[in-house]
Amino acid sequence: MAENLINKCFSTLHDMKYCQGAPVTPGIKRRAWFVSLGAIVGWPTIPVDEHERPTSSIYEGAFKLAEGEKWHALDHLPGKADFKSEPQGEEPSRTFKVTGSFIHPKVDENAATAATSLINTRIVVLVEDMRGKYRVIGCEKYDGALVSPSRDNGQGATGSAGTTILVEADDPVETPFYTGPIDTEDGIINEAAGTV
Repeated sequence: MAENLINKCFSTLHDMKYCQGAPVTPGIKRRAWFVSLGAIVGWPTIPVDEHERPTSSIYEGAFKLAEGEKWHALDHLPGKADFKSEPQGEEPSRTFKVTGSFIHPKVDENAATAATSLINTRIVVLVEDMRGKYRVIGCEKYDGALVSPSRDNGQGATGSAGTTILVEADDPVETPFYTGPIDTEDGIINEAAGTV
């Protein structure tokens, strides 16, 4: 009986190899993309096995947005951005807490209006890493990402001003990769999507 269970409960572990000296460029690019959860009418999927365990960190398919909806640009200061994931919970129900902190350099009326709109809106964010790969903050299962906007007008002549957009999301997968198209006001980007 125990042997039969072991045969059914195979491991999903993979090698984690590294070529010594290969560079790993830290950071993210200066433009992220976001859309409200309500604008998404179709989600890409993460492949799972018969035990509902994710077998990949790469979404299959593409986001489908409601008619007339587009991904919105979020320009930020990449040197001040913070983008990470951490484990949370207790086994066998552990997940990831994914967070992103993006400092938009403006504190004007448009920034204040955007912050006011975002504070009670769940969103999904696409972040581009330095290899040109897009990663997703917010999943369908846990209702996207919660947004906490804040503003700092800085101090004195040398202070730094900006509007911080902090996003937090729960996800069973460690910040999934997205290879599908991103439909923006400036056209579709990531159209010739490859694999990660």
